[in-house]
Amino acid sequence: MIATETFKPLVLAQAKARKVEPRLIVVKHPVGGLNAEELRERIEAATKGLTEATAK
Repeated sequence: MIATETFKPLVLAQAKARKVEPRLIVVKHPVGGLNAEELRERIEAATKGLTEATAK
């Protein structure tokens, strides 16, 4: 799951309530309303996290 840092506590709380361990990639908040450069940074962070998660 990819979520912004603002929603990380919510994701973790919901996962705990459901007794699951989330695979979580966290990026800076917000994602909406960004210019191209800011969005590129979020995409690169998510790509890096996904690459690291799948390399394990």
